[in-house]
Amino acid sequence: MPPPIPVPHSPPPAARRAFIATALLLAGSALAEVSEHLDYSTYEVPAHRGGSLRESLNEATPIHEGGRAFHADTRWHVAWHFHYRERASGGCEITDVATTLTATILLPGPSDPDLARSAAFTTYLAALKRHEHGHVQIGRDAAAAIDAGIMALPSQGDCEAMGSAANAFAQGQLARSREIEIRYDADTGYGRSQGAYLD
Repeated sequence: MPPPIPVPHSPPPAARRAFIATALLLAGSALAEVSEHLDYSTYEVPAHRGGSLRESLNEATPIHEGGRAFHADTRWHVAWHFHYRERASGGCEITDVATTLTATILLPGPSDPDLARSAAFTTYLAALKRHEHGHVQIGRDAAAAIDAGIMALPSQGDCEAMGSAANAFAQGQLARSREIEIRYDADTGYGRSQGAYLD
């Protein structure tokens, strides 16, 4: 029996871009904010013509990595923007942070209504979504950590140092999240333990 097809692991680092706004001097009270945009897209799976569901998905999927076909994928990135101000007593501090998580989940979308309604496909699709939502949660946790962490940074001697410290903290959180995604895929067998596999 051929091995099951795993769902995709974490997006490669290049797919996860952190957009950093220019920090500005600003007076005002401290403020932090996280927003999220989650979208879904599909790739077409032609009508089932005698082959297995696995074969149909392998032929249709545009997701390939390391010579392997995958049936779903999640791409996310975190953008953070912050302002800072010079303190009357000297030094510089963060005054507000706005952080955004943008994520897209790519899933199979059969053009054959019978396939789309079949128990085998709907069960598999639900498991794919379950696994991919786990990747989104890792991105969500990264965005929350970046937002709260930048806001909590201690003041620096000048605002250039403050901006550098904020960006370094955020980049460190993204690196940690990449490691978490690798462990997540390893721990779930690329979704197998969540039901995302086809024999």
